[in-house]
Amino acid sequence: MKDNLKELSLGRRIAELRKAQGQTQEALAEALNITAQAVSKWENSQSCPDIMTLPRLAQLLGVSVDMLLTGEAAVAPGTPPPVIRSPEELIVRIMIDEAGGNRFNVNLPFTVFKLGARYGMLSITWNDNEATAEQKASMLAGLDFNTMVRMIESGVTGKLLELTDDGERLVIWTE
Repeated sequence: MKDNLKELSLGRRIAELRKAQGQTQEALAEALNITAQAVSKWENSQSCPDIMTLPRLAQLLGVSVDMLLTGEAAVAPGTPPPVIRSPEELIVRIMIDEAGGNRFNVNLPFTVFKLGARYGMLSITWNDNEATAEQKASMLAGLDFNTMVRMIESGVTGKLLELTDDGERLVIWTE
């Protein structure tokens, strides 16, 4: 993704942010309940999203409406600038709460997380006998570590994922 979003048109920002999320135009359109052609027109600067669509679009792209529209985050007067850390300085935290009360935490430097994702060395499993293998597989079906790497590299921090199912909980976030 381009480093400086403010240099891009709204359409290019939408395209870059969508691609950074690993989404297709069709998937974004479906989430917004619009056509893929509408997304294509936005990205080619042939039209703009409806004002009522902007909050949901920004949410799906992982940015604020200000960031979506201008490429910059809005700052209130007198607010000190945020401390922006490079992905290499971040820690990826993974927490699993099992239904039986067990809790497991894993903290990985981003570079280790990235290498593990790239080479398929990351996986999450439970040894909890209370849930079937099918239930666990269903809960983890959407887990894509490479997408999380792309999100972090594009500047997304904080909670990346939270899955819950029958008292089981998985949370992945960065700090």
